[in-house]
Amino acid sequence: MDNAAFRKSRLSCATLALLASVSTAGSAWAQMSYQEAPMLAERVAAGTLPPVEERLPNQPEVVPMYEGIGQYGDEFRFGMSGYSDHEQIQNWAGNMGPIQLDPDTHYTEALPLAAGAFSVSDDAKEYTFTIREGHKWSDGTPFTTADVEFAVNDILLHPDLAPISAIWYAGGELFELEIVDDYTFRFTFAESYGDFLYEIADRDNTHPTFYQKAYCSQAHPDYNDNLDADLAANNLTDWRDYLLQLCGNPSKSPTRWGNPDRPSLEAWIVTEPYVGGSTQVILERNPYFWQVDEEGRQLPYIDRLIGTVYSDPEGLLLGAIGGNVDYGQRKLEAAANRPALAEAAPRIGAELYDVTAIGGSSLWFQLNLTHRDPELRALFNKRDFRVALSIGFDRQEVIDTALLGEGVPWNNGPFEDSPMFHEQFATQYLEFDPETANALLDGIGLTERNADGIRLMPSGRPVSFTAEITVARNDIVDQLEIMSAMWRDNIGVEMRINATERALMYAKVDNNDHDATAWDDNASWGPGRFPSSLVPAEFNSRWAIGYARWFKTGGEEGMEPPDHILERYHLYQNVKTSRNFEERRANILAMADIAAEQFETFGVSKMMSNRGIVKTALRNVRDWNPSTSQFPPALQRPWTFWWGTADGNRPTN
Repeated sequence: MDNAAFRKSRLSCATLALLASVSTAGSAWAQMSYQEAPMLAERVAAGTLPPVEERLPNQPEVVPMYEGIGQYGDEFRFGMSGYSDHEQIQNWAGNMGPIQLDPDTHYTEALPLAAGAFSVSDDAKEYTFTIREGHKWSDGTPFTTADVEFAVNDILLHPDLAPISAIWYAGGELFELEIVDDYTFRFTFAESYGDFLYEIADRDNTHPTFYQKAYCSQAHPDYNDNLDADLAANNLTDWRDYLLQLCGNPSKSPTRWGNPDRPSLEAWIVTEPYVGGSTQVILERNPYFWQVDEEGRQLPYIDRLIGTVYSDPEGLLLGAIGGNVDYGQRKLEAAANRPALAEAAPRIGAELYDVTAIGGSSLWFQLNLTHRDPELRALFNKRDFRVALSIGFDRQEVIDTALLGEGVPWNNGPFEDSPMFHEQFATQYLEFDPETANALLDGIGLTERNADGIRLMPSGRPVSFTAEITVARNDIVDQLEIMSAMWRDNIGVEMRINATERALMYAKVDNNDHDATAWDDNASWGPGRFPSSLVPAEFNSRWAIGYARWFKTGGEEGMEPPDHILERYHLYQNVKTSRNFEERRANILAMADIAAEQFETFGVSKMMSNRGIVKTALRNVRDWNPSTSQFPPALQRPWTFWWGTADGNRPTN
């Protein structure tokens, strides 16, 4: 039986095992004896670590295996491209929020995670979570609602920290947190909020279970009377920087992997940190990890994760074809890499696997409609200008050249087989029509040109702008270069490309200092998935950062939006308060109707299924892997991966 067939054959068994474990409830834990990895057994025997029974919760989470019970041992290797690629660590070490989405339902249903149980009121206003008794942080101290209360009230809601995301509001009002007892906490919203479970399952929103009060409070002015001295000792002046240094944050910060002393709930904990100049990051098993397999073996199976930091994506590719990436897709997915990966796979004991597209576009182009420059802002806000750009380049040529022929012209949005499909939004203005494009540009007054053939704005400035992109996305840079040449030659519009480190790009865009950006977009518009191309309520809607800031600050900052954006904000609130799928779908599609008429952004090609690489000896790897950061590999529970070799060790390359 081949590897893929073996994996599929075990799925039904794993599902039955899960049902059995749930149905037997407390009796299953009472009858279960626990086992641990040999590397921890040595520490127990030496008296430096309590026995496994004392480290696990009273009722640890019993995890069903996708392929079968594993064996302990060895390491898992992955690669990163530079210091801004910390998401690679998140992909494998995971994010232990209260809940997670279930990979065996294609991430459409929620399962308990750091919360041992949860319930939702009939009106979808109250969400109650229960922590397992005896659940411990990686330093062996209890995890209780005191940690949740600190993380929510003193971190998430602190006015001097990051703006509060829209996901924590319903009906225009913040949630209320109730601490019921040491193990039970409840979020209550002013209106029904059917999406909240999906939102809190997202890796950026795991605040309630991220910060250990005893450790992180030493960086907080409300808890540390000697904070000024501690700041001085660490060459810092701002407690927020100290908090970030000690504890990081749940979302886009590499600092969460830079402190080996930070207590966590994750399966592996940092021993060799990820800091500037790092060439390697190492994480070793958490002795207090709270999950076991059906036979009572404490997870994870694999002893340690080893991430090699390469200087750029090309270096990462060389590492992969050299056998030093055991499972990877991020920054390897460019079509141009596929021949090299396919050639290397049999030589290094690996195979290519499908990374399934769920919707969206390979390149999502966004002019900044809230640009600081009044003249550029006025130009970008002319719909005919955006339409002219969309029909002023040949998508099929971009697909044939930059995407090696794999693609279908597409703007954005869910695919035709999705209940969220919106035909006009996805398919309008796709045909290459330079004659009409030029007529549109003439019609908005861009009739004069300079000696290079570039159109001139009323002030005499060239119609020229810069598209920001990260240097790691060669696939997008390749598409942009072809688009740029076509716009210059066919319609007299100049686009420059600025490829920088991701952190620099994010900082520039978040500060609204950009002309345009390009990225891909995995648009499903499903529950818990933010429709960035429809409504600018978060900063990943880079086409309207000023509106997003206005929305997030209640109008205190940013730029006041026009009526059609305000109408979408209203619909977005209705989406969040929807209590069933059909109600939610109607509001999403109403937003799409408006967005289609406005035509603020456009795409190039359908997001096509990519190919990743995985070692054939690695077990418990699922066959369905969506190609989106919204459903990262961590949802596959990498702590259940194991090496299917005779000795349980990682095979040599």
